[in-house]
Amino acid sequence: MPSSTKQKKTKEELLADFENELVRFEAMAIKIDGYDEPLIFSRDMEPMPQRLHFIIPEYSTYHLSIRYKVLKRPLRSLTYHQTVKKSGIIVDSRDLHMIEDAKINNHLDNGDFHEITFPPGGVPGGTFLRGDYPAKSTIKENGETIWSYKWTLQISKKHDTPAVGGFD
Repeated sequence: MPSSTKQKKTKEELLADFENELVRFEAMAIKIDGYDEPLIFSRDMEPMPQRLHFIIPEYSTYHLSIRYKVLKRPLRSLTYHQTVKKSGIIVDSRDLHMIEDAKINNHLDNGDFHEITFPPGGVPGGTFLRGDYPAKSTIKENGETIWSYKWTLQISKKHDTPAVGGFD
């Protein structure tokens, strides 16, 4: 039996993917209609998943929220772009306005951040539509990409409990 040689990333390595010189992502949350607790991926998670991975029951409607800090200079005309694919074909995409003027945040103040909740989105359902969907989130300033990250959206059976995955 072959053994897995893929080395797990440290928390610091994982968090480095969620920041650059302009922006640092504090959390991404998905609130699913009909469920009390949101799914939250945040910088202070213990244990830290090896990748961003949300497991959502089929036919769900969800509300995506992003919490972030602006680090170096004010950012203008921020937009959020999301694509979700299946077998290389885009099955869902979103292009959403975030904020016109994002001021620099105090890096030492945990309560000083920007947060946005986007309009609701939905996931399909059915036996053939369940499974993993590669997704990509991109933040643009004035139409130019300043950050992007690939993640996984997993569609599960309707009565499965939503969860954060990626703990492999």
